Amino acid sequence: MNLTNAFDNFILSQKAKGNAKATLEYYNYNIPHFIKFCNNHNVLVTTELTIELYEQYKCYLLEQKLQTRKISLQTYIRAVKVFYKWLYEEQYLLPDINIDKIKLIKAEKVNIIPLSDIEIEMLLNCFDNSFYGIRNKTIILLMIDSGLRRAEVVKLKKQDLNLINHIALIHGKGAKERLVPFGTITERYLKRIINISNYDNPYVFQKQDGTEITDNTIKCFFQDLKRDSQIKRLYPHLLRHTFATNYILSGGDTEELRILLGHSSITTTQIYVNLAAQQKIINQHYHSHIDSILNKKQKFA
Repeated sequence: MNLTNAFDNFILSQKAKGNAKATLEYYNYNIPHFIKFCNNHNVLVTTELTIELYEQYKCYLLEQKLQTRKISLQTYIRAVKVFYKWLYEEQYLLPDINIDKIKLIKAEKVNIIPLSDIEIEMLLNCFDNSFYGIRNKTIILLMIDSGLRRAEVVKLKKQDLNLINHIALIHGKGAKERLVPFGTITERYLKRIINISNYDNPYVFQKQDGTEITDNTIKCFFQDLKRDSQIKRLYPHLLRHTFATNYILSGGDTEELRILLGHSSITTTQIYVNLAAQQKIINQHYHSHIDSILNKKQKFA
């Protein structure tokens, strides 16, 4: 089958599965780049795809995007890996291809440092009482208080909120729904932003003209927030990491956290056990043996 036709069939199958719009956009952006690479190598049909060609594309990405972090390159190649797997399952590849040899680019291990309580206060002090100040502060509160993903904030509707019981129905990845709690302060700000927003628009978070926000809206205001707060490592998902780490630090159960975060596997959630242990050491003020020795020496000097 022609690669372009195969890709069209792939997208159709993903739509039929009910994949989110963002997932489809991800595939539509990344896989055509791979198909163009294949065409440049005179590979036009699916039966000409090989493991070696996949490896060549990985090398091409590494060479062409020297300034791009490998963890980002993983995102590009992951779409191609999914495409290969689908082609294999649909029997569009040659039968002797070992699909288990399809590996991602090995990425650097990123050290996640959750926000400290002081940094959270610094964030929350960056907002005024304007429409955008209230809206953006409410988003920050909700993400830290309930561990929401950026896309989940965008999709949140007024009908999904139970303000009396402090619960929100979240429409997560893979069309999975879950209930998450939030605190009194977050509830208060949710009421404020709903009261000053367009009544007819069903979405909680809107622009000042009454239309709903987009994923890019949050990206942009986080860039401003990074500058204003002076927290250089700030990005939206860090708030989710912070929620999860604090949940474990407060004695929360890992399985309960998995449900709250909407993870399919407990393995994904386990990372926060290690983050919480790391944070606990920092919070308890690590005892420096060197300080003890030198302070004692100075005392008797």
